[in-house]
Amino acid sequence: MQLQLYMASIMKLHILEQHDFYVAQTNKRVLAQFQDLEGEADGHAKEEYNRLMKQPGDESTDFADLAHIAHDRAIGFYCLLIDLKQQMVLAALAGLYHQWEKELREFIERELRHDMKKDAAKKHAWIGEINKIFDLLTKFGWTVRTRPFFPLIDACRLVVNVYKHGNGRSLEELNQRYHQYLRDPLGPDVPTFIPDYLDHTLLAVTEEYFREIADALRAFWVEFPERLYLTITPSARPAAS
Repeated sequence: MQLQLYMASIMKLHILEQHDFYVAQTNKRVLAQFQDLEGEADGHAKEEYNRLMKQPGDESTDFADLAHIAHDRAIGFYCLLIDLKQQMVLAALAGLYHQWEKELREFIERELRHDMKKDAAKKHAWIGEINKIFDLLTKFGWTVRTRPFFPLIDACRLVVNVYKHGNGRSLEELNQRYHQYLRDPLGPDVPTFIPDYLDHTLLAVTEEYFREIADALRAFWVEFPERLYLTITPSARPAAS
């Protein structure tokens, strides 16, 4: 028998519109709020200085000391903004990736149900990590791992896993294969991490990385073939559980 994955043009258009909406609105409503962090920190320093100046004091009050205190607090405020921005970028990336993965699995399940029982189609589409889906697409004839966009999607998978689960196998793999998504605690001149320093808090995903990965996920859908086929023998047909 022959199984088919049919990506209708209207379905591809719908998926791409959803993707483009998510990326555009993330840039507009989230990332755009972090464009002038230094300016915000400077404003915070002035606010702190004015607040300190209004507090009761005496003739011994040193205005230079107040300015120094306000400056230190502004630095802390700036560091918190940097951390918040990183968390927002990671959350946006995780949301984008999960949308892409669920859309892909839902599509595969719908298509397999034309030729399989419901439970069998669901099993193939949803059980197992995303690499199982890449294996399935390869069996259908699309060698997705050879496409230019694939390394960015693979890196995104690992980044999202580290963001969700912290230290573990994904972090080690990310360090080995996509080191650019980690901040080096020993400085930029050190080519590789000392293992003892490797930690999930070193994730460093910039807005530019977010846009590059978003473009890769979009390219996946753009290049998705209209029809993919897999011929199997009747004995190999998965049975419904």
